[in-house]
Amino acid sequence: MTDVHDIVIIGAGPAGSTLAYFLASNGLDVLLLDKAAFPRDKTCGDALSPRALHVLRKMGLFEPVRRAGFQIEKVAFYSPNGKHVTMAVPAYDNLPNFSVVMPRYKFDNILLEHAVSANAQFQSKVNVIDVMREAESIVGIRADSPDGPIEIRSRFTVIATGAATSLLERAELLAHLPEYSRAARTYYEGVQGLSDTIEFHFDAVPLPGYGWVFPISPTAANVGAGYYAPAGRIPTKKSPRHLLDEFISSSKVSDLLKGARMTAPIKGYPLRFDFPKARIAFPGLGLVGEACGLVNPLTGEGIDYALESAETVAGFLIDVFNSSKSPQYVMEKYTQILQERFLRTFNALIRVRDWYLRPWMLNRYVSAALRNEEVALLLVNIGLGNIDPLKAFSLRNLVRIFWG
Repeated sequence: MTDVHDIVIIGAGPAGSTLAYFLASNGLDVLLLDKAAFPRDKTCGDALSPRALHVLRKMGLFEPVRRAGFQIEKVAFYSPNGKHVTMAVPAYDNLPNFSVVMPRYKFDNILLEHAVSANAQFQSKVNVIDVMREAESIVGIRADSPDGPIEIRSRFTVIATGAATSLLERAELLAHLPEYSRAARTYYEGVQGLSDTIEFHFDAVPLPGYGWVFPISPTAANVGAGYYAPAGRIPTKKSPRHLLDEFISSSKVSDLLKGARMTAPIKGYPLRFDFPKARIAFPGLGLVGEACGLVNPLTGEGIDYALESAETVAGFLIDVFNSSKSPQYVMEKYTQILQERFLRTFNALIRVRDWYLRPWMLNRYVSAALRNEEVALLLVNIGLGNIDPLKAFSLRNLVRIFWG
């Protein structure tokens, strides 16, 4: 069987479904594929930042997501020495002054249904095994489906498969071995003492990394831990699952979870954040979201980058689709617009991570944040992606950290 579409998108997670929505809303013939049947679970921290909510507002999903999720008003940071600072999610520009936590099996399904309502076509249980090439350009995909092998031709193909690299490797589209963070999460029900606060713990995990408690209801939470593993310098030989066990057993978290019950198995997962080195596009094909390494290298948050990169790519593809631009031009411009949108911020976040996620620095920063609200506000705004991360290195901020 051979089919033909304007655009084929591989992967119906946040990046793929968001891209499908924007493209289909503008009249393009979009086919969205995923190897899973929906709704399906996806291992994640489940947090939606104000930036993610801003994109959802443009899609008409702000209120449905806000109502279906758990609204977060405050953020707490725990330093390695046990001190902590809590700040309200700040009002910034035209962004919401709150976050939302929603399990991915709910959130991803909402996005997918919204894309389908905009006339995107969706096929589940389709495992894409390779791309098709003609005249040095990618012209479609080959896949296994419930009805057998299929070939689907398209004028442009987008890979939105998250951290999974098997398709990229098989299709020889992976420029280098990606860098990853490692994480694990589970869920607890019957948790007493939860509030509208998400917690970041730097006191019971190897650095650079953190543990988290993200409420999904007044009595349930996503609990996880993760760490960044620089090439050639692994901070621990313990698996993320083992680290999560240790984090759950730490005094503050064990007190919070006393009497609660674990309702899901601990699941480990990678986070790909190699955007500065990633190959973003090829003639006839582009990558979006975590598939091209777009995960915040400081916080590990990837949903807002998925939504924002999908919106950015959609605007470009809509403008260029009915033009006579060559596949080479589209490839170069596709790469350029994503690099212009994200590369400087991404590299700045790497600098902040490498400098600030050290025990002595975190201890100093949280102590300074307890003394000075502007220092605390800067910490939250950088973590949420609201401001230039390099403001963390301003002379004014450093003076406040080291000399009060």
